[in-house]
Amino acid sequence: MRKISAFILFFLIFMLTACIHSSFAQQKKIRVLIVTGGHGYEHKPFYNVFDSIPSITYDTLVQPQANALIASPEVNRYDVLVFYDMADSISPAQQQAYISLLKKGASMVFLHHSLVSYQHWPEFIKIVGGQYHTAPVLVNGDTLRANYEHGVIIPVKVEQKNHPVTRGISDFEIEDEVYSDVEILPRVQPLLSTSLPKSMRYLAWINHYEHSDVICIQLGHGPSAYSNPNFRKLIRQAIEWAIDNKN
Repeated sequence: MRKISAFILFFLIFMLTACIHSSFAQQKKIRVLIVTGGHGYEHKPFYNVFDSIPSITYDTLVQPQANALIASPEVNRYDVLVFYDMADSISPAQQQAYISLLKKGASMVFLHHSLVSYQHWPEFIKIVGGQYHTAPVLVNGDTLRANYEHGVIIPVKVEQKNHPVTRGISDFEIEDEVYSDVEILPRVQPLLSTSLPKSMRYLAWINHYEHSDVICIQLGHGPSAYSNPNFRKLIRQAIEWAIDNKN
C-alpha cells in the first residue's frame, strides 16, 4: 500500500512539474498579431506558414479593427506585429500610435501588398523604407509607374548571408507576384534582391525608424510562395530576429 501511495505521489509531482514546464514554455512563445484586410488571399495556406512556426503563437485581426487595437493599450499584448493588409484609412491618433510604438522599439514586419498601404500618409514610406505608389510619382528626377505581374519565376539573391533573418538561406527561385517601379529609400539595409528586369531590385530589407528596425518582405502573394521552404524560413527568422533585436 505504501508503494502504491508513493507511486501516486511521484506521479502527481511529475504531472505538476510537467504542467508548470508546459505553461512556462507557452509563456515564452513570441506573441504575434497578424494584420490583414483590404486585399484578398487564400487563408488556409497563408496561415499554415505561421502554424508551422513552433516559436510563436498568433492572433489575427482585420482592418480597420487592427488599427483601433494598435492605438489602444491592448497592443502591448503582442511582441511582433506582422502586416499583410492593404489599408488606406488611418486616423491621426492611429498614425501617432504607430510612431509612438516605434519610438519604444516595437517589432514590425511588413509583407507583400502591405507596401501599397496609406497612399496619403507621407510618414508611412519612412517607416517601411519603401512604397508601391498607386499613381505615378517623381523620385529623383525619374517618374515611377508601379505595376505588378502574377505567377513569375523570380531568381532571388541573398544579399547578406550571415544576417539572422537570411542565415541558412542560399540563393533561390520562387514563383510569386512581382512589383515594378516601387520607391525604395536609399538608406535601407538590403536582405534579398533580384536581377529580374520586370521586378523591383530589392525584395526584402531592414529600415531603421526611430528606435526600431522594421523588416519589409515583398514576397508572399499566394500558395506558390507560401509553400516555398525559403519563404517560410525567411518569415520565421524575420519574426524571431524582430523580437531578439528588440530585447
